[in-house]
Amino acid sequence: METKTYFFDLHADHVEWLKALDFYTDELVIFKSRLAEVSAKNSSIEIKKEVEKFQNKFIIQKNEIDNLKHYIHGSEKEMEEEIKKNPVAVDHRKTVEDTSIRDKMTIFIEIFAELKEEFNVFLGRNM
Repeated sequence: METKTYFFDLHADHVEWLKALDFYTDELVIFKSRLAEVSAKNSSIEIKKEVEKFQNKFIIQKNEIDNLKHYIHGSEKEMEEEIKKNPVAVDHRKTVEDTSIRDKMTIFIEIFAELKEEFNVFLGRNM
């Protein structure tokens, strides 16, 4: 099924998503710092294994953030090209939306929230 969205609404979503992804990037920096604190304070093998597990998860999330930003910027570029081809009444026209980006953002937000919860539990046990 094809979804049509106003150019400006889709652009507003893109801007919102990019800001959210910047926020998640900042959160990952904080998570890494807290993880380093736990690692420095604990020398047990079990804790080191959990630290490595979270390091890997943080790398995966950072890669996903980068991929999502790439998809969003690509969609913005496509919209720009479409508008350049036909700039008439752009504020009243709709474009076909690649809903997979919206779906990927929704899934990312859910997974990140789960990771944050899991990490906070880990910190609560080990700080």
